[in-house]
Amino acid sequence: MSLVKVKKFAQVTIPANIRQKAHIEEGDYMDVRYEGNMILLIPKRVTDKAADWGKRFDDALGIVSTAAKKAGITEEDIETAVKSVRKRTRH
Repeated sequence: MSLVKVKKFAQVTIPANIRQKAHIEEGDYMDVRYEGNMILLIPKRVTDKAADWGKRFDDALGIVSTAAKKAGITEEDIETAVKSVRKRTRH
């Protein structure tokens, strides 16, 4: 348990170890809710609606795929690396 103090203008500091676990950084947005006698802070990402994220992702994936081929990295290598990162970040 982390005990924090409500300061002027109702500001609360989220302890560093909790921010790190939740991947919260300065400038991030939070959804704040009151449910069942608890205050919940939910990290949110805000994106530009006008951005064509599908095309940007495809373009980035193409660049990564080309670099991987040049480096001799296979799809299996990438899948193994992704699984490893997912296991580390779920805890």
